[in-house]
Amino acid sequence: MRRSIILFAAVLLSAGCGGTEPAAAPSPSSPAPAAGSSWMDGFCGSLIDFAKIGDFTMPGFEQDDVASARKVMDEAFGVFAPGFDNAVTGLRKLGQAPSAEADAARRSTVDALSPIRDEVLAAKAALDAAPKDDKKAVAAAAVSFRQIGSHINDMPDPFQQLETNASLKTLAAQAPNCKKLPS
Repeated sequence: MRRSIILFAAVLLSAGCGGTEPAAAPSPSSPAPAAGSSWMDGFCGSLIDFAKIGDFTMPGFEQDDVASARKVMDEAFGVFAPGFDNAVTGLRKLGQAPSAEADAARRSTVDALSPIRDEVLAAKAALDAAPKDDKKAVAAAAVSFRQIGSHINDMPDPFQQLETNASLKTLAAQAPNCKKLPS
């Protein structure tokens, strides 16, 4: 797996999810900041499993050992499939965004992750449907996984708006799920 996926997760964290910038507490008479931080909590919560992809290290295996290679591919797809799927599904289910910037961040993230999610789910489904000792299916899954890695490498940074927008950083600082993302 590409090293920059770890940087990708780090960009997310430095972009405000889990950042250390103090934020002013919203006043009880102002429901908008509370609603915004609740929305941002859902945004970051959708990305918790996705952030785990950055911690994944592809285990080594013997080229001619189909069982070992299958186990490694199953493990990889076991991290990538929920990471991408939960992110896309969760972000799509979020209610009304608190601002145009927040909605743009959600849309750009979904747009960046959706095609890769579809690739991951299709490759995982093909591997899951094959017999455990099917060498061709394992080889095809490995090829798919390399292509997915290439697409992740080529993916635009969907979190750039979180880096540059102070209001989104403030909302993230108030959202408990943003603090759950790895640092």
